[in-house]
This record gives sequence, C-alpha cells and structure tokens, in this order.
Amino acid sequence: MTPKPSSEDKDAAFAAFREQVARDVEGGIEAHETAMTRMGFIFLGLFVAVILVAALLP
Repeated sequence: MTPKPSSEDKDAAFAAFREQVARDVEGGIEAHETAMTRMGFIFLGLFVAVILVAALLP
C-alpha cells in the first residue's frame, strides 16, 4: 500500500501542473494567433487580386 502524499506534496504537484498548463495554453494561443494572422494576409491578398482582376477586365 502506498503512503498518502502530504499536503505540501499535493500543493507542489498542483502548482507544477498549473504552471505546465499555463505554458501549454500560452503556446497554443501564440500558435493560433500566428496561423490566423497568416490566413488573414492570404485572404487580403486574394481579395486585392480579385479586385485588381475585376478592374482590369472590362
């Protein structure tokens, strides 16, 4: 039978877990923002290209 962890051990484990989750969430947010910014510039470029083509065709 394993001994029950002490209150200090539990607090340290929870603190380490929360820190890891916070780092992972922050990294995910940064990756998402980067992807959305890149996608926004691509759509902006496509929009401008369509407007230019429409202006040059007639």
